[in-house]
Amino acid sequence: ARRRRTYMLGSFLPPAVWALCTSVISVPWARAASARPISSRARGPSCTEASPAEYDVIVVGSGIGGLCAGVMTSRYGLKTLVVESHTEPGGAAHSFKRRTKEGTFIFDSGPSLWAGMAKPSMNPLRQCLDAAGVADAVEWVQYDGWGMVIPQGDFFFRVGDDEGWRATLRQFGGPGAEQQWESLMRSVGPVTRASAATPPMVLRSDPAVLLPLLRCLPGLLSAAPYASLLNGPFSLSVQRAGTTDPFIKAWLDYLAFALSGLDASGTLGAAVAYTLGDLYTKGAMLDYPVGGSGAVIEALVRGLQTHGGALRLGAHVDSILVSDGGRATGVRLANGEYIRASVAVVSNADARGTVRMLPERWRPAPRPGGGGALNSALELTPSFMHLHLAIRAVDLPPALGIHYSVVLDSFEYILGDANMVIISIPTILDPSLAPAGFHVVHAYLAADEPYEPWHGLARGSDEYQRFKAERAAPLWAALEKIVPNIRSKVVLEMVGSPLTHQRYLRRERGSYGPPLFLPNGEKVPYAKTPVEALLHCGDSTFPGIGVPSAAASGINAANTLVSPWKQLQLMAEMDARGQLRPSRQS
Repeated sequence: ARRRRTYMLGSFLPPAVWALCTSVISVPWARAASARPISSRARGPSCTEASPAEYDVIVVGSGIGGLCAGVMTSRYGLKTLVVESHTEPGGAAHSFKRRTKEGTFIFDSGPSLWAGMAKPSMNPLRQCLDAAGVADAVEWVQYDGWGMVIPQGDFFFRVGDDEGWRATLRQFGGPGAEQQWESLMRSVGPVTRASAATPPMVLRSDPAVLLPLLRCLPGLLSAAPYASLLNGPFSLSVQRAGTTDPFIKAWLDYLAFALSGLDASGTLGAAVAYTLGDLYTKGAMLDYPVGGSGAVIEALVRGLQTHGGALRLGAHVDSILVSDGGRATGVRLANGEYIRASVAVVSNADARGTVRMLPERWRPAPRPGGGGALNSALELTPSFMHLHLAIRAVDLPPALGIHYSVVLDSFEYILGDANMVIISIPTILDPSLAPAGFHVVHAYLAADEPYEPWHGLARGSDEYQRFKAERAAPLWAALEKIVPNIRSKVVLEMVGSPLTHQRYLRRERGSYGPPLFLPNGEKVPYAKTPVEALLHCGDSTFPGIGVPSAAASGINAANTLVSPWKQLQLMAEMDARGQLRPSRQS
């Protein structure tokens, strides 16, 4: 099966140390009411903000990983500068606006489902915001589930609703489906608890990780008997439970695909086990940030600035400076400006982009099929197709929801090409994203679009426009299953392609990054690189693709730069506030 990634079930992530954050989070759009406006920050190399020519830490890129790294290093007292090539921070999680005669619409550049964010949780992004003291800068609206449209019929998946799920099993499952589900959940229960044994704040990429791990020793010991199920594919747990019902197995493959882009046989057991714990805990809810993902990005920027850090936008890094002795010492911007880093440079660019910024003599040799730090031959996942719409909110189906998953061809084979479309209508919960009387809509095929057919097409050409329309057809087909006459309501239409990702997000081949598991059995590397004082975060590093994973990688890089005693002190402070290891019911 082709390796893919999707961001749907983002925040349901497993914090077990050996499997931490392999699940992925989705992200919507825009603005914390009390956060400092983006427009007030200095933009570009010519910024007039008073800043020294030397910092302790320079972070290249303001994606979720880079911002979390910058927030945490600033929180630890290191003078930090985050430099961003784009004119807006946030990477794949940034928001964008379109002004029309109907008014201004705010869109997300990426996916759109959150959880574990409205209160302290094991979500690394939430823990980063808690560590910086800015979690309250984001207002969250909660809701209880999403719609499923599959070839067998439609149903609403309500999180934390055992009786509702039993009704779904009776409708779609075979004889004995309820009993098989009970047996599965009993069997998986210890694995689910083990997957939540250790908080993300323990992460670091050096032997000193043993000290924060010792603080969590009871949890580690409780998880140890289930290491093979946590480290292996979730299909091992399914086999162990004796699950054979086709609908249940298809549902588990769907959840796995929503987490990792592969079915249960290709998705880490800890990821799915932790997700089941979150989704089926009584009283569980999903979260949506008022203002969208831009609100979360603004909160991270506030956390950076609150602790003395700085952000420069429109500041493209041309190269990473490396001394003759092989130590990263700073960066050079595209305009020729030099900025020095006395402690470290942290790159939030992908592996290939980071390698291109290094002097040639310090570039590690490519390792096709394998892992390794700064491996410019890391396998890449495919790209996305996006359809962003603004529509008139008239004659819509009753009880229209915020989220849907539409399976077009086969629920039993979730990996089929152009098979699963994820739909978000965030204005159902946050009307401020569109003028009164309108909705914004986002539909996407999750990491399913190959780059090769797009290579060489001229953006803006008639051929490019025709090909975009052709490749967006499954997105329209899925939307019309939710709103049959949606085309008649459209006032603004935008199609995003792999070339869009390549241009605006500086993604190699429009990809969202490498798969966690590589062809030779290795995983993506941790934060350290062969270049002294150069660390790496983001999707090219452990724990991989997705917002929680990116946030964890930023925390990992920052923790590696400070003494374990500082890390332990912060963990103790968060624990005293109930933020380090909160229970699902807290």
